[in-house]
Amino acid sequence: MPEPDLIATPADSRFSEEQLASAMELLDLEHDAPRRLSGLLAEARRRDPDLPYLVALLAVHAASPPVGTAYRQGERRLLFSVDDGTQLEDPEFGGADLIVGMALLDAAGMTADRSDAA
Repeated sequence: MPEPDLIATPADSRFSEEQLASAMELLDLEHDAPRRLSGLLAEARRRDPDLPYLVALLAVHAASPPVGTAYRQGERRLLFSVDDGTQLEDPEFGGADLIVGMALLDAAGMTADRSDAA
C-alpha cells in the first residue's frame, strides 16, 4: 500500500492562547443565566478588539452542540446557543442575536445509562 502524502498543518492560529482563555472565560456562564450574543460581543470588544470574532465563532458553533460527544465523555456542562428570532444589532456582525447559555448535564444519569446499556 502506498504511503499517503501528509502535509503538516500550520502551527499558527489567528487567536492567541490568551484570547482563547479570555473568550472561554466570557462564555463560562452560570447555567441559570444565559446571555445575548450582543452583550457578549460588547464585553469582548472592551477586552480586545479581535476577541468578538472568536466569541461569535464559538457562539455560532454552540448552535449545534456536540451533545453525544459530551455524553460519552461524561462532561458536566455544555455551551449552547439558540436563535429566538431577535435581530443582532452590532457594528461588525449581522444575523441573529443568539441566546447563549450553559446546560448542566446529568453526569450521574449518563453514567447509569452507560452501565445499563452494557
